[in-house]
Amino acid sequence: MGVFLNTKFYFYLFLFVLGFKVITLLVISYIGNDFFGGGNDSNYYHAYAVGDVDVAVNLWPILLRYLNELGFYSRGGVTFLLTLLGVFVIPFMVANLSIIKSSLLKNRVYWAAVFVVSCYPTLTYLTTDMYRDVSMVFLWLAGVFVYKKLTEVKKVFFRICLILLGLVIAYILYLFRPYLGFGYIISLLFSSLYSFKRYPFWLTLVAFVVLLQVMFSIGVLEPILNYRSIFHENMIGGSNIGLTFSSSLTFIAEVLASFVFQILGLYLISFSAVVAFILESAPFIFLLIYLVRNRKYSNNFIDYLIVFFVVYTTIWLIGNDNLGTAARLRMFSYISILIAFFIVYQNKMAYALKYK
Repeated sequence: MGVFLNTKFYFYLFLFVLGFKVITLLVISYIGNDFFGGGNDSNYYHAYAVGDVDVAVNLWPILLRYLNELGFYSRGGVTFLLTLLGVFVIPFMVANLSIIKSSLLKNRVYWAAVFVVSCYPTLTYLTTDMYRDVSMVFLWLAGVFVYKKLTEVKKVFFRICLILLGLVIAYILYLFRPYLGFGYIISLLFSSLYSFKRYPFWLTLVAFVVLLQVMFSIGVLEPILNYRSIFHENMIGGSNIGLTFSSSLTFIAEVLASFVFQILGLYLISFSAVVAFILESAPFIFLLIYLVRNRKYSNNFIDYLIVFFVVYTTIWLIGNDNLGTAARLRMFSYISILIAFFIVYQNKMAYALKYK
């Protein structure tokens, strides 16, 4: 890896990207954001907020209607707040989660993280209207701060308070998207049982595959598969992959195919899919390989991130069959690995300097 470039370099890169994004978002505010076809979730959220429809599919439209009843709702106003979160707040949240306070590289890692997250195309796109995803990323990152603090404090009282706060965040995330809340709470409660550093990687992977096969065979995954059927019934189109998970004989092979297509981004059926692979999936592949090869430099915080990544990613890989939706779902997966990468990198460099 070598060392990162100097702090000022990343700071100026961030300013350049920030300026470009501000101009782009201003243009989009005039011409609209319908670049990829298909529906816009925000149209439904707005309709529910103003009372044109009465079926709420998650917490987000309920919150918007509540704002409307208080007299504080406007579609443009909500979009502006989400833009502030996506463009300014979220990159700095990720940066703060990515640094080690004692690291000599923390300043350059901080601005490198800000720059990288600022360049995330899907996150930027989702700030162009009042999609729920930006608020979910913000809330989830707040939850990640809870766990990071849990790895630092020792007093029982404060740990209990943090766990209770984490449970509240998990419940809210569940109301936004059930498997995101489920992935968070499993990580919060059980990540201490797993060590990314000590447990053999390939043996753990084989054991997980066997467990997944058993869960499929005894019907534990049936609720997720029923949800997946929605894509075949209501979202017929070129962005669907077409995996069905209908046989125990082909289940693991199809999970692997889903991983390759949706997480690694290798279902290159359109120009937008190619762009997403180059700007999102290819960097993720590099970070994941680096992380696995250097897992001996991980810590308890990374154990949490890895458990979350595996649990949450597995659920949505089985439950989702649409490439457009995959780009939104994998933000949490990708950001988890990005934070873990920066921490491992700092630990590795600290070790190298110590024994130089």
